[in-house]
This record gives sequence, structure tokens and C-alpha cells, in this order.
Amino acid sequence: MNTKPLPNDYFKLHFIVIILGFTAILGRLMEVSALGVVFYRTLLAASGMWFVATLQKRSLKISLCEALPLLGVGAIMSLHWICFFGSARASTVAVSLVTFSTTSFFTSIAEPFVRKTKISWVEVFLGVLVVIGMCFVFAFESQYLTGIIIGIIGAILATVFSVINAQFAQKSNAHIVTFYEMVGAFISSWIYIPIIIYFSKGIDSGGVLHQLVLTHFDWLWIAILGLVCTVYPYIEMMHLLKKISAFTLNLSINMEPIYGIIMAYFIFGEKEKMTSGFYIGGALILLSVILHPFLKKREQILGS
Repeated sequence: MNTKPLPNDYFKLHFIVIILGFTAILGRLMEVSALGVVFYRTLLAASGMWFVATLQKRSLKISLCEALPLLGVGAIMSLHWICFFGSARASTVAVSLVTFSTTSFFTSIAEPFVRKTKISWVEVFLGVLVVIGMCFVFAFESQYLTGIIIGIIGAILATVFSVINAQFAQKSNAHIVTFYEMVGAFISSWIYIPIIIYFSKGIDSGGVLHQLVLTHFDWLWIAILGLVCTVYPYIEMMHLLKKISAFTLNLSINMEPIYGIIMAYFIFGEKEKMTSGFYIGGALILLSVILHPFLKKREQILGS
């Protein structure tokens, strides 16, 4: 890392997590499909970032060779979000958020290979703890199997783009990186929409545009999702990745289910009430977040 993280950086990180915890709720409140949610979210996010850059007279121009990898990461990010919101639709907000927490386990394995660093057994242990928590979720919430599987696929995709972003963060401007990733996510959504419609329920008789129709309060929810819950968090995360590892970022984001489940319960009521096994699994995930800084400090002392 270029600089050491400050206490204020961890405060910003958890503030971001609270905002992200609200995204699944917004996705559930909207009537438009999960595909439509991603389409409008990335369109508004990219437009918002372009508008801010214009006001600040900041150039977003980069070469095609620099832009293509960022657009590619955006395509991965787009598919992750489709899985994330799709999981909430196929199960509950709580299940979608908890399955997303397996990201830390996948990151503990993937990041050392990408960064060519030694595997941290503390991170592997904490990642395994998350998986054990997920086993409780599987065992007691088997009726949501489809949503759980979609959520885990989304977690794997989240691992891929967060590990890659950790590399970009060390040498690229956060605003530019996030802008082109949002553009890539928006462009790729046009490709994913007909493909996913075809494989999920055949050729859609209503056409692709039917998946993009916003109704009632969808306009309000999508505005909040695209501008408040996307532009700020993702730019700030790129800044934070200059100081913290992708694993630390993803492990902290494991708090997202805790915040999200609490908010979802107050908003949706009994629909979000889960079994005791689910809460045991969620507690294990929370424990991994609490233990992380203590175990990492001990590992550094023993390794010095």
C-alpha cells in the first residue's frame, strides 16, 4: 500500500457499507426487472460522474488502450449487479446480502495470486468462517436455493472486479476509473438483457424494452440508487483501495448484510423474518469482520 489507512478511512468505509446495504432494498422496492435496475443505475451513475467532471472542468479523456480494460471490468460489474438484484428477487433481501458476503472467502484465495504475495492464513481462516456461516444459511433456508446460487455467482464476480480494481487504484485516477467502468457496465447491459431473457424464460414476447419500463416510484428509487448509492461509494472505494487491500474492503463490506437486514426488516416487516439458523450464519459472518483487525495485527507481529 502507498500509505497507511487512518481511522477516518475506516469510518468512511463503514459509511459506504451502510449506503450499499440500502441498494438491495431499493432493488426490491422497484417494479422494473433486475436487468432494468442495472441498466438505469449505470446510465445515471455514468451521466452523474460526467456532469460532476464537467462542472469541475476535469478531463475524462484517456486512450483506447487504457479505456478497454476499464470497460471490461464494467461488464463484470454489470453482471454482478444483475446477480445481486436477481438474488433478492428470487429469495429475500437478507439472503441476497448474506450470500454476497462469501466474497471475502473468494478474495482471500484470488488476491494473493494476482498480487503475487504470500497467502494470509488469517484471511483464509476468516473466509472459511464466512463459508461456515453460509452453510447455516443453506441448511435452514433451502427454499431460497435459486436465490442463494445466484447470489454466490454474484459474489465470485464481485471478487474478480474488486481484485482487478485494487490494481487500477494504485496507478489510476479514481474518478476516471469509476466513470469508464460505469460506461462499460451500461454498454454491456444492452448485451446481457436479451441473453438473460432468452436463457431464463425463452425469447421474451414483450421484447427487451419491456424489461426497462419504469413505473410508479421507480424513477425516484433508481435516482437514489444511481446517484447516491453508486457514484459516491464507488469513487470513494477507489480512493480507499490506495490504502487498504481488496480483502479488507470486501471483509468490511460483509457488514452490508447486517445493516441491510435491519433496514429491510423495518421496511418490509415479516417478509424479511428468517429462521434461527440464518441468524447464526449471519453472526458468524459478523464475527469474521470483528476478528479481522485483531488477527491481522497478531499475524504482522509474529511475522516481523
